Amino acid sequence: MILTALPRLRHLDLRANRLTGLPATVLDLPALEKLDLRWNPFDPPPDLVAELERRGCAVLW
Repeated sequence: MILTALPRLRHLDLRANRLTGLPATVLDLPALEKLDLRWNPFDPPPDLVAELERRGCAVLW
């Protein structure tokens, strides 16, 4: 997944998509303020969530 083409993406809603994982490249979204992962059958990696929250992104899961 190439996310670098979305440098101004602020909100990413991936609710209820039956995701089983999340690529670390989500960290390549510098303007991301909100990532919604609710209702997917996985828990995102804690280090990825911690890094996003450190940057001020709200992660819902």
